[in-house]
Amino acid sequence: MTEALSEVTDTATGSSLGARVAQMAAIIGAEHYPNGERAALRRWSPEQPIPLAFYRLWLRHLGDDLPPEFQTPAWMTIAWGLATLGKEGHDPRRPLGQALAESQFSEGRIEQLLSAPEDVRLDLFMKAVRFLAAKGERFDWRDGAAFLLTLDNEQRQRLNHRIAAAFYRHQTQN
Repeated sequence: MTEALSEVTDTATGSSLGARVAQMAAIIGAEHYPNGERAALRRWSPEQPIPLAFYRLWLRHLGDDLPPEFQTPAWMTIAWGLATLGKEGHDPRRPLGQALAESQFSEGRIEQLLSAPEDVRLDLFMKAVRFLAAKGERFDWRDGAAFLLTLDNEQRQRLNHRIAAAFYRHQTQN
């Protein structure tokens, strides 16, 4: 992207995407955040309705207005992923591509993820996050949020380029 991820504006709130993701990660990872709410976020899958835990999270902690309806599944996926990876799941110093490479995510799977059409992008991303969770990995969720929320084809190509570059830069040679 031409803008730094932290400067990309969240259309739902007018705040930067980086700030919104960091705020969401801090809330979900906070000691006082109810375990039942975290569990409800983790149990969600895309074929299910958005859980009330998401709406409570958003309206009580993140803003007065919900994200636009077309972005809600992507934002729910971000909340799901942060709850799934746990308290330390967001690491602003570790790009998504690096985390995938260092956890031995296959080239075929990264290619499939980065070339995924809109209708399967969310499912493939969730599989990648489950893979990282199983390995105890964390990453910069600004990358994940941008991956899920970017609809512009040119911006998506730039984002895919950055994720792939980080992946290959950190991939171990066999």
